[in-house]
Amino acid sequence: MSHDAFTPPPAPAFRRQGNLLLLSGQVGVDENWRPVSGTFHDEARAAFANVRRVLAEAGARPDDVLKVTAYLADLEDYPRYNEVWTGEFPGTRPARTTIGAQLVAPFRVELDVVAWLDGTP
Repeated sequence: MSHDAFTPPPAPAFRRQGNLLLLSGQVGVDENWRPVSGTFHDEARAAFANVRRVLAEAGARPDDVLKVTAYLADLEDYPRYNEVWTGEFPGTRPARTTIGAQLVAPFRVELDVVAWLDGTP
């Protein structure tokens, strides 16, 4: 996997509409927008770390997440995604969908997250 910096998309990290918070797709990059190298687990954990960072920036927490749509470049990674998912949401888990998709190289997972702010919906 390349260590070159990935250009951030020309979109905001999130958009708030009322109490609904919609995150732009999050991938496994570090704070310098360099793709995280290593295992699928490493990349998926980095993508979830970016989700937590954006949630915090918007004033939300992982407990506020209603739904996660995961796009996997290879559906053979589904069991590994489940392992990471379980660690990210040990309590009440949000709804989820997992889709096989062609992703921008070198990424193997992208997360699309919807959260609710200001209390329980």
